[in-house]
Amino acid sequence: MCDVTIPAQTLAAAATDPAAAAWTRIGHEAGADLLPWLARTCASFAIHDRETALALAGFTAVDASDEDRATYAGAIAALRELAVQGLPVASTDAIFVYLQQAILGFDGDDLWGHEPDHVNDGEVDVECPACDEGHLLDLTSDHSDIEPGLTSDLAVRLHTEAVQAGRHEVAATFTRLFGRFTCPECGVKSEVTASLAGVSA
Repeated sequence: MCDVTIPAQTLAAAATDPAAAAWTRIGHEAGADLLPWLARTCASFAIHDRETALALAGFTAVDASDEDRATYAGAIAALRELAVQGLPVASTDAIFVYLQQAILGFDGDDLWGHEPDHVNDGEVDVECPACDEGHLLDLTSDHSDIEPGLTSDLAVRLHTEAVQAGRHEVAATFTRLFGRFTCPECGVKSEVTASLAGVSA
């Protein structure tokens, strides 16, 4: 089936049932060499049944080496297309964000292949770039300490995708993730995304 350390019976169980417990093991152990299998398996599932597997595939792709990304470029492209197809009809707001994140992972974006799920968390840890003071910022409320904005082309893209899909709460949350905050300790204003604490890059 695939030259990986995950047992064939585990892969077989997962391939026949998108809700199988086997997916938990796959999620912990998947490496780049599993990408072709993930592409075939996701393609065999109904559009909503493949959502979680696509999110897993996005993490697998973004963590792959440049050499592995080149080796499995066809599988990554196929997975990306499936994620793009599923985005407008995602089953929940959270899944919508995970699919956006997966697409960025398939694109090889080392930072944003990990970070958009702050939108699902509803909060984000930041460190002031001036005084290094840490803050936990609320992304969900109009009364947040964040000044909303869209401070990059990527911000505009993710926000536009959310608006076009009718995901208005997600879109509003993106304006906070890509907004600015003023440090209450030293008064310096900075972009939230430039101040992310412990980013995955």
